[in-house]
Amino acid sequence: MFVHFDRDRTEKCDNCGALGTIMHMSIERFDATLNLCVGCFGALTRAFQNASAKLRIEPVEYHEP
Repeated sequence: MFVHFDRDRTEKCDNCGALGTIMHMSIERFDATLNLCVGCFGALTRAFQNASAKLRIEPVEYHEP
């Protein structure tokens, strides 16, 4: 996966169709790309923040062999 942050005023957002994007992500394994505008990238960021707050990380116990 390759994520590139660069403003492109001519590209359309793949989520909402707005003209002008700030993020381009390409996923080679699936031969897919995604372009997001500022608003949709902000929504994605908030979704990841909410999801990560719900993650519960359990401590790992280490046992000598």
